[in-house]
Amino acid sequence: MSSQTLAQWVSAIGSAGSLLGFAAYVWIMLLNRKDQVEVRQEQQAQGVTAWLDDGARHDRDGGTGDGAERSSTGGYVLCVHNGGDSPVFNVRCLFSLPSSDDQHAVRLALLPPRHDVVRSLPFGSDEVSREELYSAPAVPEMRFTDSHGTHWGRDGHGQLHRVENRGVRRRPEHRSDEDTGRDDADWESAHRERAGARRS
Repeated sequence: MSSQTLAQWVSAIGSAGSLLGFAAYVWIMLLNRKDQVEVRQEQQAQGVTAWLDDGARHDRDGGTGDGAERSSTGGYVLCVHNGGDSPVFNVRCLFSLPSSDDQHAVRLALLPPRHDVVRSLPFGSDEVSREELYSAPAVPEMRFTDSHGTHWGRDGHGQLHRVENRGVRRRPEHRSDEDTGRDDADWESAHRERAGARRS
């Protein structure tokens, strides 16, 4: 083999190696970009929370800054907060008190970015003690859909998770208040069962 043929072989192998290295670099960059999008979505979802609190500390049945007057009756409220930069949709909160068989639900069609919504609850401090209000079983579970169409859930321990049954977001064929991409019936049923088991 002549030195010229050897040089051509070395050059060809080097070119093939460079091409493979560049392809691997592009593939890694695409994977990182996809991961960055998912990380941003999760950061947005992390800012969506709900809790029960004393109503005297919050505006009633309105969002922050909407002019609602503070209550002095001492009733309890559900606070829902979106600390992210994008709105979330079809927010549903469920909770049960240890002393009751009732399951309480609050639904919000839209929760704007950097906004709090406070809703009155159907019971007050004369019926439920502060200890029961702040007990682990009374922590609201929630489901919501982010602005990318991803469905999220937060369990009774406050842990965030993606709700399966996600797919490509499609334009709905009919207008309704229901999010057709997310079915919460099984979740509501499981919440009722967990609440019943805690009281047993």
